[in-house]
Amino acid sequence: MVIGVIRRVCFGLWLLVATWPLHAVERTLKIEAPPAVAAGSEFAVVISATTDAAAGERVGFLQVDVSVDDGHTWAPQCYLDNDGVSVRREFRLTAGNAGTVIRVRARVAFRDGLAGDVDYTGAAIRWHDNWAAWDEPPARIVVISVRPSERSS
Repeated sequence: MVIGVIRRVCFGLWLLVATWPLHAVERTLKIEAPPAVAAGSEFAVVISATTDAAAGERVGFLQVDVSVDDGHTWAPQCYLDNDGVSVRREFRLTAGNAGTVIRVRARVAFRDGLAGDVDYTGAAIRWHDNWAAWDEPPARIVVISVRPSERSS
């Protein structure tokens, strides 16, 4: 009888361990923006970051910068910390002159989970290396071209 209980407990533990990794963790960082906009037009940019890692993991940092001069200078758009498991921010920008380039960059650090501080690929954040340099990952960058407006044609 005792041996039967031990076998059932061992089988239960084995089953738990064997099926534990069946759920792959999904972490995302997305920037939704048009690839091109008309000069002087207003347009939306949506930034989202999510994790389903559980165990307390959340969006620890989400930082977004915008450049209207093809990346020569940057202005902060959104800097969040200690948010939930899902963050979504939408903001509106106005395009400048035709021929200019707008860049939007975002970076995310997922924190407080079993994996430690990680980027959207699950790799460890190297704070003084790839994080500081806005490398991909942990950052994503989109480029938006400004074309002539229909009125100026």
